[in-house]
Amino acid sequence: MDLNEINDVISDETSDLGETSDLGGLSGGLNEKRILVRVIRELSAEMGIEAEFLSEDWIICLRKKGPNGKDQLHYIYGYEWGLNSAAAQLIAKDKAAAYEVLALNNIKAVEHKLFFNYFIQKNYTGQDGCWEEISRYVQLHRKNDDYNLICKPNRGTGGDDVYRIKNQLELERIVQLMFSKYRDFCLCPFYEIEREYRVIFLKGQALLIYLKERPSVSGNGRDSLLNLIINKYGEKGLAYLENLSGDLTAVLQKDEEKLISWKHNLGAGARALIIEEGEIKSELAVLAGRAAGALGINFASVDIALTGGEYHIMEINSGMMMESFARQPRDSKYNYYEICKDIYRRALNCLFNEGS
Repeated sequence: MDLNEINDVISDETSDLGETSDLGGLSGGLNEKRILVRVIRELSAEMGIEAEFLSEDWIICLRKKGPNGKDQLHYIYGYEWGLNSAAAQLIAKDKAAAYEVLALNNIKAVEHKLFFNYFIQKNYTGQDGCWEEISRYVQLHRKNDDYNLICKPNRGTGGDDVYRIKNQLELERIVQLMFSKYRDFCLCPFYEIEREYRVIFLKGQALLIYLKERPSVSGNGRDSLLNLIINKYGEKGLAYLENLSGDLTAVLQKDEEKLISWKHNLGAGARALIIEEGEIKSELAVLAGRAAGALGINFASVDIALTGGEYHIMEINSGMMMESFARQPRDSKYNYYEICKDIYRRALNCLFNEGS
C-alpha cells in the first residue's frame, strides 16, 4: 500500500467520523478510530491473541501460541490481512489489471482502460503521450454529445476522485487533475447501473452479501428537491448537488422517489441492505467465487453491478475495509458492527489455521 492509497483510505474514513452512531468510546488519533483497530482489540482479548499496534495503529502484529507450543505470528497492514498472495493482492488493487485477468477468464466485468502519466509514458512504455489514444477511446464510447465516460484512479478506493465525463472540457480538466495527483488512471464506459452489490468472500465462502442503496429523497408535494436533500442529509447533502441535473426548486409529488447520486459507495452516502436468501444471493455468490478464483484471492470484497439485465464484476478489493458498513446505525434486524466483527473473527481463525 503506497502513500496515495493510505491517503485515499484515510479520506474515506474521515468522511464517516462525524456520523451519528451507537459505537461511542472512540478516542485518540485518527487510526485509533478505525473500526478495524477497535475490533482487533476486542477479538484479541476474546481469542487469546497478543496484539501490538505499530505505526499509529496502521500495522497490527498478532501473536498466538500454536498447538505445538510455538508462537504463530501474523501482521495486518492497513486493511491487508496476509491471507492473499502478493500477486493476487496487487492485481486486485490494479483495476485495469483485474479487468484484464477477468476478461481472460471469460468473466463479465466493467471495462477499465489504463492511461499512464507522461513520465511513465516517456521512461517505461516507449510511447509518446496518450492524448491520441484517449481521443480514440472517447469516440468509441460517446453517445452523441455525451462522452459517456467515468474517470477514476487506477488504484483508488472509497469513491474518491471518481468523475463522470460528459464533454471535452470535463475530459481535459479531469485528466489534468488526475495527472497532477496519480501516476495512472482509468477510463471506463458509463454503465447505467440498475443495482450494485458487495460480496464479502473468505476461502471459498460468501460471508455477507448486501445491496448498496444509493442516496435518495421522497417527495411530499410541498418541499423543493433542494430542501428535501438538505432536510434529510444536512451539510452532506451539498455534495450531491454538483452532479444533479434539472431544477432544484422543483417540487416532488408525494411519495415520488428521486436518486440524488450516481455513486454507490457507502462512504458517499449509500446504505447497505443485506441480502439474506434467494436466487439473487446464489447468483452473486457464484459470480464472486468465480472472480476470486480467477485472481487466486482468498479474502476480498467483490463489487458486482447489475447493468442491462446482466451482472458484471466492478472491482475486487483485497483490503477488507468495513468502516462505513460497521458504522451504519443498528436497526431492528441487524447490528452491523457485530456482523463486521464476526467476519473479522473468521479471518483471524483463518490466519491462525483454526478454520473459518
